[in-house]
Amino acid sequence: MKFKSAAAFTKLDMMIVVGTLVMLAVLLVYLRPRAVRPRAARINCVSQLKQVGLGFTMWANDHGDRFPWAVPMAEGGTKEFAHLSNATLHYAVASNELISPKILTCTGDKKRIRTHSWTAPLHKSLSYFASLSTIEPHTVALLAGDRHVSTNSSTMAGLLTVEDTKPLRWTKELHEGRGEGNVCFADGSVRQLSTSDLRKSFDAALEAFTNQPVRLVIP
Repeated sequence: MKFKSAAAFTKLDMMIVVGTLVMLAVLLVYLRPRAVRPRAARINCVSQLKQVGLGFTMWANDHGDRFPWAVPMAEGGTKEFAHLSNATLHYAVASNELISPKILTCTGDKKRIRTHSWTAPLHKSLSYFASLSTIEPHTVALLAGDRHVSTNSSTMAGLLTVEDTKPLRWTKELHEGRGEGNVCFADGSVRQLSTSDLRKSFDAALEAFTNQPVRLVIP
């Protein structure tokens, strides 16, 4: 009794299989990162803000439990510059504790360029505001956060004095326009906040400061 032999696996069949595998690999490489990029950017931003909070806290521990903007220049701080709309001064003075300027650039911030050097123009790299009203570490007051906080639909830069939290909101400039942002508190914690939660955090800060305005310097 004779049996027909199975058809041989030809070179053409092999080329089809290899070509299919290559196409699948290309799809995985180019499509998968696009799907995970927003979440990865948010996680990285949270991690960086934690490092910012730790760096400022370490600096404060060596300067009478005060952040740079509350310490006079004679003692190594930036108090005399706290009325200026230049956020980079306060970050630069804590460069030893912040270790690397790379942590100052949110990966979701397309208008900022990451740098490896503290001598580079930091205003082109800084993605985070600083809360000049927060003097001491280890509190629940605001310390730093994503720069797309605003009182209107446009991203702001310079000094922002907040007395009424109702106009506060996140713009759509960072984090894929989700209307959310990340904030670091003086106790070292970092939270992802919606606009509603952002207002609540500022309400708590106003209460903690005995209804004194919250002053931010936004890069």
